[in-house]
Amino acid sequence: MAEKGISTRSEALEFDDFQRLIDGLHNDGQYRWELFCYLSYCFALRISDVLSLRWDDLMGKDICTVVEKKTGKTRRIPLEPSVRKRVREAHSLMSIADDSEMVFLNQETGSPYTSQYINKQLKNFRTKYRLPIKNFSSHTFRKTFGRHIYETNGRTDHSILMVNRALRHQNIDTTIIYLGLRQQELDEVYKQAAKF
Repeated sequence: MAEKGISTRSEALEFDDFQRLIDGLHNDGQYRWELFCYLSYCFALRISDVLSLRWDDLMGKDICTVVEKKTGKTRRIPLEPSVRKRVREAHSLMSIADDSEMVFLNQETGSPYTSQYINKQLKNFRTKYRLPIKNFSSHTFRKTFGRHIYETNGRTDHSILMVNRALRHQNIDTTIIYLGLRQQELDEVYKQAAKF
């Protein structure tokens, strides 16, 4: 969390660092946290929507349907075979008995995790797994998704449009800022100016 009055923006993780986090959590038996990070990335949902997921939204389904809390719009997310496999594995490893249970339920309190608790835990993971990221929060996974789509599709205008549609931004300018492209472009201008 930022200090009061100080604004911070979450950053995207490099994809290799994201994969290292997922692997580390799995190897350490942190299956619920692994699934949180994985689904937050794969679904590119805001934290409020991730926290609303129940096992029966995911188990035995080809499509996950979420009504976004911020927009009220319905999002239809295909559950790819690799996602279904990871969900089934986590379900089994955590010995889930009730599929109507929330996926991200604090087992000690019986209440869903809060965004504040998740962000605090992510800071601990940043340290534990030596992630080279300054502003790490639940929103990092949504940004990692956007950045990965942009980069793996050739950093083109079309890839920006794909990210825009997937994240449901109202306009392309929002997506460009979200991906940090304006700042990169400015940095490049300064770099070019220094070459003489």
